Amino acid sequence: MDPSALAAWTPVAVNLEPPSIDWGDLRGLRFAEPFFQQTVERWADGAPQPLVRTDFAALAALDAAPSLDPSALVFHLSRCGSTLVSRLLSTAPHRLVVSEPMPINTLLMARSREFDEEATVATLRALVRALGRKRFGDERHYVLKLSSWNVRFVTLFRRAFPSAPIVWVQREPAEVLASLIADPPGWAKLRFHPEEARTVLGVAAGAATTDPLSFFLHALQAMLESVAAIADGRVLAVDYRALPHAIWTSVAPFIGLALDAADIARMEVEARLDSKSAVPRPFLAKRPVPLPLDEDQRRMLAQKIAPLCQEIARRHGAGS
Repeated sequence: MDPSALAAWTPVAVNLEPPSIDWGDLRGLRFAEPFFQQTVERWADGAPQPLVRTDFAALAALDAAPSLDPSALVFHLSRCGSTLVSRLLSTAPHRLVVSEPMPINTLLMARSREFDEEATVATLRALVRALGRKRFGDERHYVLKLSSWNVRFVTLFRRAFPSAPIVWVQREPAEVLASLIADPPGWAKLRFHPEEARTVLGVAAGAATTDPLSFFLHALQAMLESVAAIADGRVLAVDYRALPHAIWTSVAPFIGLALDAADIARMEVEARLDSKSAVPRPFLAKRPVPLPLDEDQRRMLAQKIAPLCQEIARRHGAGS
């Protein structure tokens, strides 16, 4: 296939051996599901779909195709309402919202062993823009919501898109920790791969091999430290307790999205639904279960992690 014919296609997977990209023809499909991979699965419809595999150079060659730079990058501490943020922002017209795309995760996972920083920034920029193609022609704003651990690479995103505002969503750390223990995320498997836990999550080898509670505590601390290290003011910190209202009162104005009464009304309706379900169903809040923390873990939570959350809220919270 002529590479130029891929300009309207979507990168659906990044491969490492050898380094390559799989492109799928998702024209005619909106990213309507809570997560990028769910839209890819809807496209596949349970059967193999034709893919075109290229090298990474195709990203740069196709970068001139009509695309959007992100209007906002949404990072989060995990289990704190970021999917609600992305779902509600997607309800208004002319919005392209891409949520936790696997190609970006694969690129960042491989970054430390496959690419130097300059190559990673260039590839990341082209990949994000390829995911932001104007496939329908009516897209005006592009919101990219990342996986929680991606914030460890926020400096790469900042270099790739220096003018993009960052929305950071956080929650009381003990509640996040309880949710992670009750339903471990995909990155929890890195606990059994200490070197990857160090390079990807910033969790030292000793902490990576301890119990899950300590592993998650160290991972949360590293994520928060990455946010706390951002020096500029183009960051808005949003607390879980302020959702959903903060989405239309704080987030939208911060990222330059003008909403009318109809937009807000749609968001209010959508906010009553489970944001992570591809099939509409009512949202049922789960009460966090207290965790059996030992003395060292309680001290880490109280003296390191909670103060980081408080400092981020003080520096970057709405009205700060």
